[in-house]
Amino acid sequence: VGFDSQKKPQQVFSEMHRVLRPGGVALMSFSNRCFPTKAVKIWLDADDEERKHIVASYFWYAPRDGWADIMAIDLKPSKGAGLASGTLPSSFLGLFGSLLPSGDPMIVVRANKRATCAT
Repeated sequence: VGFDSQKKPQQVFSEMHRVLRPGGVALMSFSNRCFPTKAVKIWLDADDEERKHIVASYFWYAPRDGWADIMAIDLKPSKGAGLASGTLPSSFLGLFGSLLPSGDPMIVVRANKRATCAT
């Protein structure tokens, strides 16, 4: 199931937080491809930038202050050097960049579990 069709995303993020070790990294990836008949309305109405914020907000609030270093990374290489947002080593793009069809976006929102948080 893609993030676009999650009916209870807060519970998904809370469960990721529960099972991950302190300091562990959680990744949520998505593209702009979805099944419109299954996607939730907020996802359908959003562009890629707004979708980054939607996913990042679940890290921020589930649980509140449970995640640190929340960052959205656009894996679609832009024309010229670098990435649209975030930074990744070139070895990472070398591994995964060839798997992405030309022009298709792939976005990863990552966060670290805090050692302690107010739940």
